[in-house]
Amino acid sequence: MSLIYAREIFDYAAQMCASELPETAFMTLCSAAENELRRRLRDGVTAAEIKELFVAAAGALALSMYMTAGGKGAVTSFKAGNLAVSCAADGGNASPHTLRALAENLLSAYIRDESFGFMGVRG
Repeated sequence: MSLIYAREIFDYAAQMCASELPETAFMTLCSAAENELRRRLRDGVTAAEIKELFVAAAGALALSMYMTAGGKGAVTSFKAGNLAVSCAADGGNASPHTLRALAENLLSAYIRDESFGFMGVRG
């Protein structure tokens, strides 16, 4: 699977953050986010067809991964279309979970639902 948007994802996330992102470490997270989201795309959907949303969602996911890994600066918002991201050095209100949910919501029409659920079976 070819990862072709990692640089664009990095640039997108970096533009949205007031704090400096460590390029080498964050680029790795951008590649991981791209790989995760590509793997989850529904059959027949390509990242190229939904590039703008894909890059925005992968940027949110990479920021989530960065925060989970102990990166400095909390994300206070994220930009996708009319939605904007800011990173604060001294706290904020977006959690890694919130950013992951945002990424999944941005692509909800294009990704497979991998959540766990029970199904009832009549005996």
